Amino acid sequence: MIFTLENVINSLAGVLTAQYPDYPVYASPNQQGTDYPCFFIFFMPSKIEKHMNDRFLRDLGVDIVFVQQRNIVNGNAEIQAIAEYLDGTLELFDYVGSIGGTSKIRTFERQWQTEDDEMHYQFHIRQRVSIPRNNELMQIMEENNASIKEN
Repeated sequence: MIFTLENVINSLAGVLTAQYPDYPVYASPNQQGTDYPCFFIFFMPSKIEKHMNDRFLRDLGVDIVFVQQRNIVNGNAEIQAIAEYLDGTLELFDYVGSIGGTSKIRTFERQWQTEDDEMHYQFHIRQRVSIPRNNELMQIMEENNASIKEN
């Protein structure tokens, strides 16, 4: 299965819309026309560690931001309910690949906090990936009839 950032965003958007179908999910900041309440999915600083055999450990930082109208009644309760849902759902979530297959992705270092009436639910995805090799296999083998010359 091919692991891509776009598929991570789409898989996380599927987790969010399963519970909150009326809340739009955005993958980038919206300058105009944002419908509240909504979610944004951002990638935080990430790193890649080289491992053996063209393999890498990809450590992706993810920030799911929940935004609602400011100073609304029960706004804090809504944030807590969403954080509770994400705590229960995102330990292990379904990653949907480009061609359909699914696999489970584990998250690490999950935490959430509220800043300016916005909830930031942050975690890391640590996934081992490999670079596809384009090995050109031998097509023809030449026969070598060399022999040892005896004196």
